[in-house]
Amino acid sequence: MIGKLISFLVQRKYVVYFLFIAITAITLLLTLLPPDNFQGQAIFSYDKIGHFLMFFGWSFMFGLSLILYSRQEAPLLFIFVAGTLFGISIEFMQEMLTQGRTASWTDAAADSAGTLTAVILLWWIKTKYRQYLRPILSQNSAR
Repeated sequence: MIGKLISFLVQRKYVVYFLFIAITAITLLLTLLPPDNFQGQAIFSYDKIGHFLMFFGWSFMFGLSLILYSRQEAPLLFIFVAGTLFGISIEFMQEMLTQGRTASWTDAAADSAGTLTAVILLWWIKTKYRQYLRPILSQNSAR
């Protein structure tokens, strides 16, 4: 089933790009809009799990787009660093640019944990499902 999903995504790169852009926009909206824009409603009552899931999704889609469409093999360390820096930069922006929000190192830690989990899953996919990625990887190395 995972192999079929990977094959589907390999053949339809626009889906991966759309999901990456959508998750990026949703992450920025949920983390940078003032909390009063949500009319006192808790979108997700477990804040750290929400951070974990947002950055897991963002890092996974970012990494998948790099694995499927870059000219080189995507370095997993780069994906981890990019996701972690994205999370830390959002925390700084919350402190500096928004009212009603403050930076939280525990949020940044949850962001990094989500990113790390996504990188581990990407490594597993690259290892176990390499045959589904082989046409793309060989095509990219020929460029």
